[in-house]
Amino acid sequence: MIVNDFDGLARRFRKLADQGMKRVLTNIAEALGETLLNHIIDEIDRQGLIDTGLMWNSFTRGGDGNVWEWDVDRNSITLEVGSDLGSGSNDQGAWGYPRLINDGYTIHKAHWVPGYWNSGGSFVYDRNAKTGFMAKPRSFIGRKYFDIAVTQFEGGMNQLIIRRLEIELERVLR
Repeated sequence: MIVNDFDGLARRFRKLADQGMKRVLTNIAEALGETLLNHIIDEIDRQGLIDTGLMWNSFTRGGDGNVWEWDVDRNSITLEVGSDLGSGSNDQGAWGYPRLINDGYTIHKAHWVPGYWNSGGSFVYDRNAKTGFMAKPRSFIGRKYFDIAVTQFEGGMNQLIIRRLEIELERVLR
C-alpha cells in the first residue's frame, strides 16, 4: 500500500479505533463460527452419520436447533455455535440425536421403535407407523464427529484468523 495522504490515513486509523475494531472482531468471529459449523457438517458427512436433515440443520446457521449466540461485553466478544438438540441434560435418555451419536449411548431395556425401512435400506423413524423393530439392549460407541471437527478446526484457526484480519483491515483502511 502506497500512502500519500497521511492525514487521510490518520482519519482511517481513528475511525478504526472508534468503531471499526468491534466490527472487525465480530466479522472474524462470525467467519470462525461458520467455518467450525462447516467442519462439523463435513465430518458428519464423511462418517455417513446422517439419515435425515435434523442433525445437519442443527449445525447450520439459522437452522432448526442451531446455536448461534453472541455474548458481547466491553472486554470480549464470544460466539457460541453448535446444536441444542437435547443438549441440556446429563440424563442420557434426554439427549438429542447429535449428542448420542457423538458420545455414544446404551440401550438398557428392549423397546419398540416405530417406523419403516426405505428403499435405500435405512430405517426411517415414524412415531405413527404400525411397523418398526424391537431395539434390544446394547451399547453404541460414540463417533466423536464433533470432537474430530473441533480438533481439525483448531489446527487451522490461527491461519484463518490472520487471513480474515487481513481482509477486514484491507476493507476498513481503503
